[in-house]
Amino acid sequence: MMQSIFYATAYVRTSKDDPDSSSIENQIELIRGFAKSIPDIEIVSVREDNGYTGIDFLRPDFGEMMKDIEAGTVNCVIVKDLSRLGRNYIEVGEFMDEVFPRYNVRLISINDNYDSINPRSDADEILIPFRNLINEQYARDASGKIRVILNKKREDGAFVGAFAPYGYKRAVDNKHQLVIDERAAQIVRNIFNNKLEGMSQHRIAEQLNALGEPSPAEYKKRNTNYVAQFQTRARASWSAVAIGRILRNPVYVGILVQGKQTTPNYKVKQRIDRAEDEWSIVYSAHEPIISKNDFAVVNGLLRQDTRTAPSMETVYPLSGLIYCADCGNNMVRTKSGVVTYYVCASSRGKKKTCTTHSIQEKRLLETVLETINSQIRHVLDMESSLSLARSFLTKSKDATNLNKLLADREQEIKDCERYKRSLYEDYKSGLISKEDYILFGKDYAARIDELRTGVNKLNNEIQLLFGDTVDSPINKWLAMFVPDKHVESLSRPLAVTVIERIEVFTGKRVEVRFRNYDKVEATEDILNSILAERRGEHNAQG
Repeated sequence: MMQSIFYATAYVRTSKDDPDSSSIENQIELIRGFAKSIPDIEIVSVREDNGYTGIDFLRPDFGEMMKDIEAGTVNCVIVKDLSRLGRNYIEVGEFMDEVFPRYNVRLISINDNYDSINPRSDADEILIPFRNLINEQYARDASGKIRVILNKKREDGAFVGAFAPYGYKRAVDNKHQLVIDERAAQIVRNIFNNKLEGMSQHRIAEQLNALGEPSPAEYKKRNTNYVAQFQTRARASWSAVAIGRILRNPVYVGILVQGKQTTPNYKVKQRIDRAEDEWSIVYSAHEPIISKNDFAVVNGLLRQDTRTAPSMETVYPLSGLIYCADCGNNMVRTKSGVVTYYVCASSRGKKKTCTTHSIQEKRLLETVLETINSQIRHVLDMESSLSLARSFLTKSKDATNLNKLLADREQEIKDCERYKRSLYEDYKSGLISKEDYILFGKDYAARIDELRTGVNKLNNEIQLLFGDTVDSPINKWLAMFVPDKHVESLSRPLAVTVIERIEVFTGKRVEVRFRNYDKVEATEDILNSILAERRGEHNAQG
């Protein structure tokens, strides 16, 4: 390998897995200072891989260096130490013993006092492989520690991704905390509102592109050091797929889902999907951009796969909500002359599986609108009854007494559970027969069920009488409507927000099932029970 001059590459590398390794600048300075003392070496290039693992050799600048070596423009490689070349024991050995000698490349590792131009001593034959093995062991240990640290951070609700999701940014004082990026967050809100209005994902994407709004990838490029590796166009556009990802991402309601992918081990960097039960999910991890109700409604619409008419930008107000009560299939919109109908999809075509029945769109809209207003009136009456109940029931029922009664019931449940567990010991000890063991066990189980029912009733009563009225199921349900508690016309956002399902029966009877109404019904049952109890007490006094 003797020759007059060696044209060298200074190869430097740092990795996120090597937080204590010298900086790129320090490595370059060390190599340049060393090269000045060697008259037959001229540094012709510096190749740096900043933030790349040493476990494999799929690094951009390492690849460029190998191209130079193959082209014959470089015949010497200088590194600070062999760990900068790589941390894979076998592959580093292959480069040192096979690849570099094949191209007559001189390798110098400054801190290891190694220069391949010099014959290896017996000590080198032992120490160099040993150093490479130690470097690989370091990578294994570092990778394991980093996995543990990242898992703990995820469990604590810390964001550990490389880039914040569109609509968020990292907090200035805490890079693991997501805060709202108002500029992008407003676009997210508009996307959800457009979907509630009935727009398709494709139409939403078209609208954003027409406005010149940068897509998430473009926005990331403008505001971070992100570089797209597989982008085929100069400027990434919005697409229906990108809109769908945003609409389905729970991060916008404050839920942080991380750890969906992993690597098999510290050597293999190809990512694989993890089972859903292994994901890290933290609720209320950051401030939401979208309300939970709007998110649930939109994702319900995505599952329904409603489509817009060719001449319209949005779907009809009740699209995807109307079902045949007889067979459960969708009702489809059709026209006969100037009159529009909804008919059961299963009653059409050659293979009819349902009876032929229909309802005019105008009549259906009027019926649904009246049903909504009737339900609002009913809930408002219930709200008035609840206010009245609070006014006279709190006079006769004290929160302290109810809480004490609740605590007594809960303690009795614990006692019964303890007695029930001790039955088996008594049976095994011969103190009671098998028949008594079974009989007493059933008695305790029945008593525990009875007590739990009473505890639930007391909890609901305490919440109803002394809880926050603003956060009550009634007020939450009413909050979905306009402030005057009356609906003049049926819009798409209102329909999908409050209606879960509309069923049309033979004979044109219509039933409307409301979203989130089960809690209102439960509140009504508790209220009626309390009022009935009050009436019973009043009659007894009379």
